Amino acid sequence: MGKILGKLLAFLLFIPMLLGVFGSCDKTPPKTGTLMDFVPEDALVVFKISNFETLQADIEANSLLSKFDNTAPYSFFSEKKALLKNLHPASQSLLCINKLNDSLSAYTFISKQTKNLFQIDSLKNKTIETLQLDEHSFQRITIDKEIAYSAIIDSVFVVSSSQQIIQEILKGNTERNDTFKKVFNLPSTNGFTALVRGNKITLNDSTKVDFTSWSALDVAISPEAFSATGITLATDSIPQLLNVFEGQVPQQNDVSGLVPTDALGAVSFTFNDAETFQKKLRNFRGEKEAVKTTGIFGSVSEVGSIQLKDETAIFIKSIDASLTNDALARFVTSKSIFREIEISSFSEPQLFKQTFSPFINSGTANYVFQLDNFFVFTENESTAEQLISSFQNNNTLKNASYFESTAKDLSTASSLLIYKMQGEFSEDISGFFNSKSSAGIKDISFDKFPLAALQFSFDRNFAHVTLSCKEAGATAKSVSGKVSEKFNLNLESVLLTNPQLVDGNYGSSNVLVQDIANKLYFISESGKILWTKKLGSPILGKIETVEIAGRGDKQIAFATNDAFYILDRNGKDAKGFPIKFKDKVTQPLSVFDYDNNRNYRFVIVQGKDVLMYDKYGKTVKGFGFNKAKSNIAQSPVHIRMGNKDYIVVAEENGKLNILSRVGKTRVSVSKNFNFSEIPVAEEDNSFVVITKENTKERISQDGKVSSQKLDVGNNYWFAILGNTKVTLDDNLLRINGKLAELPLGLYTKPQIFSINRNSYITITETQEKKVYVFDKNGELLNGFPVYGTSPASMGEANPKNLVVKGEDNSVVYYIID
Repeated sequence: MGKILGKLLAFLLFIPMLLGVFGSCDKTPPKTGTLMDFVPEDALVVFKISNFETLQADIEANSLLSKFDNTAPYSFFSEKKALLKNLHPASQSLLCINKLNDSLSAYTFISKQTKNLFQIDSLKNKTIETLQLDEHSFQRITIDKEIAYSAIIDSVFVVSSSQQIIQEILKGNTERNDTFKKVFNLPSTNGFTALVRGNKITLNDSTKVDFTSWSALDVAISPEAFSATGITLATDSIPQLLNVFEGQVPQQNDVSGLVPTDALGAVSFTFNDAETFQKKLRNFRGEKEAVKTTGIFGSVSEVGSIQLKDETAIFIKSIDASLTNDALARFVTSKSIFREIEISSFSEPQLFKQTFSPFINSGTANYVFQLDNFFVFTENESTAEQLISSFQNNNTLKNASYFESTAKDLSTASSLLIYKMQGEFSEDISGFFNSKSSAGIKDISFDKFPLAALQFSFDRNFAHVTLSCKEAGATAKSVSGKVSEKFNLNLESVLLTNPQLVDGNYGSSNVLVQDIANKLYFISESGKILWTKKLGSPILGKIETVEIAGRGDKQIAFATNDAFYILDRNGKDAKGFPIKFKDKVTQPLSVFDYDNNRNYRFVIVQGKDVLMYDKYGKTVKGFGFNKAKSNIAQSPVHIRMGNKDYIVVAEENGKLNILSRVGKTRVSVSKNFNFSEIPVAEEDNSFVVITKENTKERISQDGKVSSQKLDVGNNYWFAILGNTKVTLDDNLLRINGKLAELPLGLYTKPQIFSINRNSYITITETQEKKVYVFDKNGELLNGFPVYGTSPASMGEANPKNLVVKGEDNSVVYYIID
């Protein structure tokens, strides 16, 4: 959308700003002696200041404005401080900025003359000369080589850095425009008001158009933010872009739900009568012929553009998506499907430029896709995929932690809304500095100001204006800001297993996944396939991370239907592995580390048989439980209560074996259970079994059994890890007793990950393909849900990593900021 926002930010730095009007030819000298009568002709901005000294302190304390202390020529509160610091007005004062040429500006200060207004008698390094202009006299004041010119006219004190300006004021050549007088006399309860002359604004980095005449903005400055609210007026004497919104009722702006958080900015404009709006735009452009839009925009209420790093996307928001789809049908041809979203080619790439110029000047709307009621047009298919990913992952401006505080300043509906992101208003501002300071401004960091917003809402013959720019402070930094997609990797074949993050060396997390060809992939954090290994059959259950050498080098361990593998980080078999089996392995691998000393015991189940191996691949001969009486229903688990170790083996006939380390019965259980898929767990120093009948059976350490019938549905799940307990009953997720009610849907089993003494719970809704991550307090992490089609895995070494299946053959890797 160009540089309108940067210029509005710039006026707070006493820089010529974006809006303009022609002055009248009335040269009658003022007689009233009011401050307004001494405003110099062609002033670009006039500040009405209630407390001049307080304003100086506020500007110096503001974390954005203070960055410009050393820039020229508009740093009047720094370079001109020798003079301005000696001004002590007792009532309202004006500070006016005039642009003398492309590289030089001048200030003019106006206030009622009082005894203590300007006292320089005690100053050293000063000279005062009296000059004459016709019947008027004025003074040239030099303080520390800084020169200014002053006069007292009708009890009003005027001082300017320009001799030419002070002479024109003495002649009566001051700002006489009627529109200026209107905005000057508007009531204000604020101590700092900016009256800003309109001029040509830059749209789409190239086209300059007249936008409005004069604006009156009440400015609020705090150490971490500044904002402005007020009105702006356009004139009918010349075409001005603001007037195209006349007669249009401002509509709701929803583009924040579409703009990726890594975008550079966005523009949204709205209308309730598309035909009238387009007609006014044609009149503004001086066109007579109407562009044939075949009704595309008749069901549209919001249009705009999103500035990305490499291109600009265009969007329209429909109030009836079916009507818009019908209108677009003749211009689109299906090209591809990405994450179940159809991307089509669009045969009228110039349509938006022809219809909405100068708001939109892009003629490269080559592709189109639909997200809810939004229809988005991009130059490249890859950009379409990026926007779809960001939208599905909720990685959009609306979900950013810093957006809420800015949104509070804005109306939900407006005529024109402009976002500038990533501190990208710096280049807009720099264009108003001379060549030396333009180079210097690029060294200023705006990272702490991720969003600035400017909003216009047309109302009768004027528009309400709101500007907001806030620092992302400590509150925003203390919560998870967003979830970003690091890579989306397509593999050769459809995935067989769910992608899993495993701990790597030096705190890294790598992805392991197997495809339907039984090929195992080991993928780096950056999305590079480090190695693959062809296996004989599918991996059973979870891949475990072990450290059999004890030197910090980690390995992966898992079982397939016919083998037990331990691989190093290069995909090489550990010594003594793999162990091949003639009989089928029937349960996932169990790994026990009784004393956390890496003296691992690996348990393989083959029907009724239990085989235990050490880390060298040797059979553990001291383990006495070799065979059950019926097939084993679950992978054996190790449970520690106090200083006692228990190995729990559940059989299909209902028998629960609770064994010691050496495989002997440690707890005798007389009752049989109809085991479900939920593993036997420990809760409150008791063994817990959830049966297929949804009965919760508690077995004490002396073998006593108590039963509780659970009032839950058929999709109930129970999981516990350390002090974190999670249950899922249809869409009712409870984490440590706190209810997190999910939208109705089909959910995967919740998984608990213990990371750096914190617990995280992941769960995926498989119909809408949304992945949720909660903390142990039952709070959804900021930025979720994101796109995914399988249970999600979090890296044990780093809580900022998450991996999930995307399309049938793709792995999606997320970073949680």
